[in-house]
Amino acid sequence: MAEQEGKIISAFRAASHKIASGPTSSQPRRRRSYIIRDLVDANDRLMKHYFNDTRLDTKFEHRFGYLDVYFSALEREYPYFQQKCDASGYLVFTAIQKCTSLLRILAYGNTTDINDEYLKMAEKTTRDTLENFFHQ
Repeated sequence: MAEQEGKIISAFRAASHKIASGPTSSQPRRRRSYIIRDLVDANDRLMKHYFNDTRLDTKFEHRFGYLDVYFSALEREYPYFQQKCDASGYLVFTAIQKCTSLLRILAYGNTTDINDEYLKMAEKTTRDTLENFFHQ
């Protein structure tokens, strides 16, 4: 039993020494890759499809005319929905993009990865939007 404990302790010391010495030259540090998404183009497309000034009829104006007021209030009240820069210095999504992502998930019953194609939004961002919307 004491022999087994000695082997475990020596293996632990060897592993901790290897961790403390850091990566060797044969093991270079890997950097995270950053996926550049065209968020500006995605926002322009969204605004063109849903929020342009040429309304089809007055019913649409009556039902959805105040959405920009709601988005502005949401952006003003909750910091998550404010547009900021990420750690790389790129602008992140607007409140309208985040809410559109949220509404598409809730209305159509889709999974969170559906917004990658249209809104250029990662699955994690959609999940974070869902969590922040319902927990605030």
